[in-house]
Amino acid sequence: MDHITQAANPDPECLNELLFADDQALFSPDKDTLQEHINQLNRQCEAHGMRINIKKTEAITISRNETTTAFNIEGNALLNATEFKYLGSFFTKDGRIDREIEVRCQKANSISYQLAPLLKHESIPIATKAKLINSIFLTTLTYQCQTWPPYPRTQKQASHMRNAMSQKGSK
Repeated sequence: MDHITQAANPDPECLNELLFADDQALFSPDKDTLQEHINQLNRQCEAHGMRINIKKTEAITISRNETTTAFNIEGNALLNATEFKYLGSFFTKDGRIDREIEVRCQKANSISYQLAPLLKHESIPIATKAKLINSIFLTTLTYQCQTWPPYPRTQKQASHMRNAMSQKGSK
């Protein structure tokens, strides 16, 4: 697959694709360059006996303005998504991180309910409870937080979740 993506890449000096196993994300600041990248990738796949699954391929235009750009493979329109998940992270049409943080908080909240019986158990030492919180809850909450913008609202949400969980563990 590496040979195919290298041959299809319109600008090898630029980071314009993400690859993991059989998942690939292409991106470009210019719609025409992106369409050409899609076309080149499709030609390279076909030359190696592979086909891009059009039903599983989505396009998203990330912009502050309400805009949609049509992309296609051999005249077949790609689905225009408002959000998509790639390697566990959500990308949204408006480019904001709110959806990703919302999902992280929901998952962490679910973990807190699963850990609650252990955290309430009196015979489990507080040090063990702290290890459970740090190794399971906090890693779920902060997964890929390096990509979150340091907005006060974002920090407040994460701190609130962490503090609530710490209180459960200290009881």
